[in-house]
Order: sequence, then C-alpha cells, then structure tokens
Amino acid sequence: MVGEISPDGKFVWDGSEWKPIEANEAEQNPENQITNNVFQLNPQGQEGDLEWQPVAEKSQEGGKVKIIAMSIVGLLIVTALSWVVYAFVIDPMLYPDPYSKDKFFSVVGDQPSEEEVLSGEAGPWVCSVELEMEDDGMKIKTEFDMYVSEDSARSYSKISAGIFGWTSSDVWIDETQVVWETADPDGSNTSKVLISSLDYSPSHELIANSSGPIEMCFLHHEIVESMKNDPGQKFSSDKERFPDEEGVRAVKVETKMEIEGEDGEMNIAVYFDEDDNMLGTKIENSTFECIVTSELKSFSEPGWTSVSPNAPMLLDLSEDYIYDMNHSTEIVTQYNATYSLTSGSDQKIVIYDDEWDDETDSEVVTILYEVSIEDAMSESGALIEVPHESWDGEESIVNCTINYTDVDSDSSISSGDVVGISCESSVFFGEILGIADENGVAEQVNMEVPWISPIFTIIALLGAAMLVSRRDLN
Repeated sequence: MVGEISPDGKFVWDGSEWKPIEANEAEQNPENQITNNVFQLNPQGQEGDLEWQPVAEKSQEGGKVKIIAMSIVGLLIVTALSWVVYAFVIDPMLYPDPYSKDKFFSVVGDQPSEEEVLSGEAGPWVCSVELEMEDDGMKIKTEFDMYVSEDSARSYSKISAGIFGWTSSDVWIDETQVVWETADPDGSNTSKVLISSLDYSPSHELIANSSGPIEMCFLHHEIVESMKNDPGQKFSSDKERFPDEEGVRAVKVETKMEIEGEDGEMNIAVYFDEDDNMLGTKIENSTFECIVTSELKSFSEPGWTSVSPNAPMLLDLSEDYIYDMNHSTEIVTQYNATYSLTSGSDQKIVIYDDEWDDETDSEVVTILYEVSIEDAMSESGALIEVPHESWDGEESIVNCTINYTDVDSDSSISSGDVVGISCESSVFFGEILGIADENGVAEQVNMEVPWISPIFTIIALLGAAMLVSRRDLN
C-alpha cells in the first residue's frame, strides 16, 4: 500500500519501491529546504558580507502596509458617509420651518417701522444696502449704510465704477453739529458746522434729506401691504442660507413685485432665523442684485469728526440775486438746523460776487459790502453807501438799508427768517445777498454721492466719466 512504512521505520512504499523516509520528506517539502538554506546564510558576519533578512519579516512589513491602506480607505468611506448623512439628513433638520403667509405677516409686523425709526422710538438701528449693477459691460457697486438713534444719525455712501474709480460720502448729525467727509482715490476732505438745534430729530433730518435707497430698508413692510391688497401675489416659503451658501440657516419668503422708481418686476426674498429675527432681504432682476440687512444695534460717533475743520453755516437764501431797489428773501437752512445769534459775533449779512476759477478749479467769492446781523436787526436797520454812476456818467452815493427779521423770535438764524435790502435807486444788478461768519459765506453743501435710483446712478457715473475723459484729452 502506498505510504506503508517498513518494519524498521526507515523506508516508505511509494507504490513501486521502498524509499528512505528522509529523502521522501525532502521531496514533499521543498519549502522547508529553501527556508533552511536561507537561514544558513545568516551567521555570516565577516566584513563585506551581506546580511540576509528572513522572508518572514518582509511578509510582516507588507501586511502592515496593507492594513494602513485599508484603514485610510475605510476612514475615507466613513467620512464620505458622514458628510452625506449630515448634508442630506441632519443639516435640513436644523433649518427653521417654512412660514405660512399669516406668520410672515405677523413676524414682519414686529419689525421696526419707518416712523418708529425716524422718531428714535426703535432705539439704535442700523441698515446696510449693498447693490451690484451691470449695464453694457460696466459693473457698478454701491454701498449705503444708515445709522440711527434717538439723538444722532449717520449716513455712509460709496459708489465704485471699475476703471473710473470710486467716491464716498459720510455724514454725521447730532444736536450740536453736522460733520461730513467726502473721499475718492485722490484723498478725503472733512468739514464741521456747529449748530444750536434741529427742528426735528437727527434721524428724521438725515433720512428725510437723503437721496439714498432708504426705502429698501423697509421693503418687507411694503411687501406685506402689497400682499394684503393683492391676495394673488406670489408667495412661497422655503429653506435657504443667508446671505449665501456659507451663511446662516434661514427660512425665506419669496415674491415678485415692482418697486417704485425701479425698472421692471423684481424677485424679492426676505429671510428670518430660527427665532423669527429678520436677517435681511435680497432683491434681484436681470441688471442688478441687492442685499439689505438691518438690525437693532448701537453705534458710536466716528473718530474723524473731532478733527474736522470748521466750515461756513449750512444755509442760503431762497432768492439771493438782487435786481430791484427793494429785495426781500427767506433763509433756508440745510437739515433745518438753527444757529445762535450771538452778540458781538462775526455773523454778517453780505453782498458779494462769485466766479469760477478754471486754474484752481474752485469758486472765488468777492465780498462787496457787509453789515453785522446785530445791526441789521435794529429797528432802523444797517445802512450802507453804494457808489453809483448813472447812464449819463454822473457819479453819486446811493443809500441802502439792510434788515434782518427773526420771524419766530427764537434768537437764532433759522429757516423762515427774512433778510431784506431797500435802496434809494437800483444799484445792484445780479449781485448776491448772503449770510457769513468767521468761517466764510454760508452755503448749502451737496454731501451725497449720486443716488436716486440704479439707472440714474449709471447715467450720472457714465456722464462723469465722459467729462473726465474730455478734460484729460484737453
């Protein structure tokens, strides 16, 4: 029988003959023979001899690499699965629930109204409007920020128009001063005017006299009124981050409507967080995208106001050119500010000429006559003597009396006060009547960048760019 061992235990029958057991095991187990040969080389330790490593150690190293690779693959799989679970299961569960129309009306009703903001009843309030427009390949970016509190207000505007540069305006108003800063790539200028009071609150005066898109800050109230008047107006609510995909989880309410002063129907979305706090509004159409944010937030007076130089009073006269023997006109103050009438001060009524100096690119004012307001307020008024040459060449002196009437008897220079001049004959033909103090002749100042509406802004900027180009060519 094959495999049968001889009685002496030294041979095994392979089916044809008896073979020694050791030779047979060597033939059946060649691996052992090779392994023994490998290990027989290890004892060699003479200098220059190679030291062979056991095959078993290499097998162990390969196993470790495989384990590490499998661990990395497993980690990547677990990470991918975790992301999928978070993105499609957990993250959607963390969003606030969509609104019904009634809830939208209710939540918007809890937001500060324009009247509350104007009066200061809402408390410190900040609104930011960021607008991007593109027309005929020209991209325009605008920023408009409004800061309002019970006793102060600030307005900041900036327009950037690509290669044409940028311009900005910053205005601060409180009960004692009006301060403003204008800036462009060439530098900045600041000015300050001290006042005694305002007819209304600083917030009311600044907002009422601003051409900026302040209505965008209260667009959510307008949307509610529009939906109430038109129940068929689009209403949908969904989940989305604000202001972009990296922003806050929010519920949005979306609609379509026209905005007064703008061109065409707008896509409008209003966003709220999980606590029903309003996050902001997005307004879009084919030419621009606008993001509006507002919140009840305190603010402080900017540092540049304290170092701003004093400027002339912010006022002018409604009819300031003199053409007749008798001329009377009312004072109009910017922001309805008032200025204390101080005895012995440099407050004056002046008659002057002005002309534009192309070399200095500025207006040159030449004062012809001046009297103190204190004298002009007297019963007899303030007298000036004006040299006059008649049509036949005869020279004479014409007496003119200048009067100032404090109409509301508030001992202040304020809107509605009257300035008049009465002469013995017509001696003034186009000269200008005005008010001045130690800082110069009073005037109202345009402190804003060219707002009104996006389309008019584009026209204004393109016009300014063309004017600059023509000057460069000349």
